[in-house]
Amino acid sequence: MRRNAQRNQGGKMKLDEVDNIVRTALQAIRQGRIGFSVQQVNCVNHHHEVLYSECLARLLKLGGSVVTAGEFMPTLEASGYAPELDRSILSLAFEWLSNNASGSLGCNVSSLNFSSAEHRAMLYDQLHRNRSLAPRLVLEITESAPSFGATELIQDIRKLGYRVAIDDFGSGFWTPEAIFSMAVDIIKIDAFFVQSNSRLSADRLLYHMAGLASCVAPTIVVEGVETYEQLTLARAAGATHVQGYLLSEPPLCPIFRGLAHRAVMGSTTVGVCEAPGFAGLSA
Repeated sequence: MRRNAQRNQGGKMKLDEVDNIVRTALQAIRQGRIGFSVQQVNCVNHHHEVLYSECLARLLKLGGSVVTAGEFMPTLEASGYAPELDRSILSLAFEWLSNNASGSLGCNVSSLNFSSAEHRAMLYDQLHRNRSLAPRLVLEITESAPSFGATELIQDIRKLGYRVAIDDFGSGFWTPEAIFSMAVDIIKIDAFFVQSNSRLSADRLLYHMAGLASCVAPTIVVEGVETYEQLTLARAAGATHVQGYLLSEPPLCPIFRGLAHRAVMGSTTVGVCEAPGFAGLSA
């Protein structure tokens, strides 16, 4: 009985922790304490050429500390709230793009956005309203949940002029059958395939993943490139672009929080990182 009581107590503590993370994240979204940093997607052969810069969500706590998306996004997805964060980051991205004539961004879009008619409609309406900026925005569809009903919406999104990427290919729910059933612009291969401990396995796995991806999309990005050896592997496998700390290390602090959000928050705005735009974002 004591063991059952401990198990129940542990379960309650875990639920309380989940509730706290969700509550903190949603409050930050609604109070304008969400921003983003960026990490570039670079050409594999000409490193200075940037395809676009991916927006990485950052949450500013009231005390001034910064929380990366990896610390709260999985919980939001498990709780069904990921679409709200996605729309918030998209709003910030559109705001930045509308105030900057050059530079392209990429935003993660959880496959939960395809899980209901309501989520699909809200995402499409937001993208439709901002379609004048579509050529400079890439939507990265994550693999964290099954993407039922995604194919038609993805094609409607591409018709608006947006580029669509399959994110973290090989690590989640996207199957070869699924990606062959739709037209996308970019496939991003999960970092696992270039960071394998065995050089022989890394060569073989990455080569086959890139070959499969090239049958679907013209642009192949290998994620998680942190060493020159990994860069060489990505190039040899046939990747067109790479992303990772070797060529682009994103800052912890958000470099854009939204001009309107800071004006509204006034004195309650956390002052640790308030740069109004990017420092030297390459087109």
